[in-house]
Amino acid sequence: MTALPILVAVSLALAVTGCRGANRPMPAPLLMQPVKRTTVIASAAARGLVRADYYDRTLEIRLPYATPDNIFGRVLYPPGFPALLSQPTALKLAMANARLRRHGLRLRVLDAYRPPEVQWQIFQLFASDKYVSDPRRQWSKHTYGRAVDVELLDADGRVLPMPSAFDDFTKRAAATYTGTDPQIRANLARLQEAMTRAGFSLYPDEWWHFNDLSDPAVLRGPPIFGRDLGLAVAEPAAR
Repeated sequence: MTALPILVAVSLALAVTGCRGANRPMPAPLLMQPVKRTTVIASAAARGLVRADYYDRTLEIRLPYATPDNIFGRVLYPPGFPALLSQPTALKLAMANARLRRHGLRLRVLDAYRPPEVQWQIFQLFASDKYVSDPRRQWSKHTYGRAVDVELLDADGRVLPMPSAFDDFTKRAAATYTGTDPQIRANLARLQEAMTRAGFSLYPDEWWHFNDLSDPAVLRGPPIFGRDLGLAVAEPAAR
């Protein structure tokens, strides 16, 4: 699913809030230069971000945006980019995973903190806020480390059936499953119960996306930029 006609036919999951300003200058794109994970993690800690698996190393991490195997068909995160979340969000994720492990299940993180530089790049791929929220008006909760995309694994690490694949932005991806498959219904219910009991809210259009809305004041402020974590950015184009 790499062709632009396919891309514009789908809607990208970006629950958003805060940081409005239509004339706000947008960031330069990230350079796909390898990063030193320990350095990025240390810089992130100073801004309230920790590794997504900081509280529970049984969480699996696999970021499709760090590979070309995603809806855009291109690498959006530089090599070595770690999955990060705000500290309270990471703690909630660990609580959800602990609940699932009692049933022989666990979570895989598909996306967590998303640099605003990448958010702006994603919007430009669509050039329409019909599908992706315009960062000039509002930033995704991912850019604050307050949203996480996950899927459910069994004890052997197999992905359990869900209403759709990740980044399948059709009606099939809705958080309210209307199909007839009892296994999908049970898997979705188990995932949603664990996440909501841990303090996350559902995002209606995407079963994989969960928001941490516990600190709305944070979401009204500026996001955390990748350049502030030491990620290399492109030089502004000469005028």
